Amino acid sequence: MKKIIQIMYRVFLVFLLMTLVSVIYARYIQKEPIVKLGKYAILVVLTDSMEPTIEGSELILIKEESTYQAGDIVTYRDEDNLLITHRIVEIEIDTFVAKGDGNEGTDEKMALEKIEGKVIFHSKILGMFILYYLKFLIVAYIVFLLIVYLIRNMGKEKDIEEKEN
Repeated sequence: MKKIIQIMYRVFLVFLLMTLVSVIYARYIQKEPIVKLGKYAILVVLTDSMEPTIEGSELILIKEESTYQAGDIVTYRDEDNLLITHRIVEIEIDTFVAKGDGNEGTDEKMALEKIEGKVIFHSKILGMFILYYLKFLIVAYIVFLLIVYLIRNMGKEKDIEEKEN
């Protein structure tokens, strides 16, 4: 039983490492603003433009679809290549108009090919968890670097003291 748990743990770590490497490669090497696993992507909404349906800091799961309809909440790239999550209010042959539920005006008309995917799930709790987890990781990384720096300096001081004696 203990060996099975160790094997499962190692498989999980390898999977996690492979996923992390894939995300880093797509995000920072290929400069992709969105990292998809198959037809799915996970994002965190940063603004309140979709309130009350989707609040700021909510996690959303989007799925790339072959067709979209008026009423669908989608994530698309605007003319500045920023990701926007709004509801489609009008759709034509190859263009659409979207609007945030909390906004008064509509967005500019965009090409359908700008849509990255349809929102199929959203969660405030998971979004907050991810945001706080990322903040924790950044602080933990800084603390780790500080500890490594202090340990290296302590080793250098010992070497200097030994040379002096």
